[in-house]
Amino acid sequence: MHPDLERLIELQSVDATIARLNAEVAALPKRMAAIETKLNSAKAHVEKVKAAMKAGEHAKRAHEGDIQTQQQKISKYKDQSLNVKTNPEYKALLQEINFAEEAIKGLEDKILEVMLDADTKKDELKAAENELKSETAEIEHEKEQARQITAKDEAELKSVHAKRDELRKAIAPDTLQHYDRVSKFRGSGIAVEQNGMCMGCRVYLRPQVLQHVHTNNEIIPCDQCQRILYSEAPAIAPPTDMTL
Repeated sequence: MHPDLERLIELQSVDATIARLNAEVAALPKRMAAIETKLNSAKAHVEKVKAAMKAGEHAKRAHEGDIQTQQQKISKYKDQSLNVKTNPEYKALLQEINFAEEAIKGLEDKILEVMLDADTKKDELKAAENELKSETAEIEHEKEQARQITAKDEAELKSVHAKRDELRKAIAPDTLQHYDRVSKFRGSGIAVEQNGMCMGCRVYLRPQVLQHVHTNNEIIPCDQCQRILYSEAPAIAPPTDMTL
């Protein structure tokens, strides 16, 4: 095989590896952001439950304050009832006392609801905090894995870039320039021939071109896509002249 063909095959493999590694490294910020979003979601759940519990406690204190106000009204109405002189006035005060007592019952029911909800919220908070703890441990593990993969990729990139530089220096300038130009527009600069077809553009090769490609001794571009061609099929030796 032509030495530059061997180098080009290896160079294209190296370029593909570099592209893959660069993509993995570039994807790290998005991956880390997704991990942080997952953690923030768990934290937000905990904070939401805490806020609900705080609101419930605030409502409970407000209801207790309202009960105290109603109790003060009852006490005042009872004191006033001692000094009334007419039956209608006494009945009016009793009615006010009944209204206040009913209000207290309603407020006590609300406090009971808040207390029952608080018990539920305590269980929910405990579950949310346990989930957060579990998520935090898992996410820290994911972060560490991501950092390790990135460090490995970056180290591999240095090695692969060094190999790429060696290969490029060893390839004839004109051939390398052709490979770079076609790679830029086609995504690859070299293609294998199979069954008489360029596997880069899926176009059949002319017989005379195919014959040369099968030798792997020349730098031959595809007429259609301009990728440099090589063959994995064994070259067939031309028949020797036989005289009778």
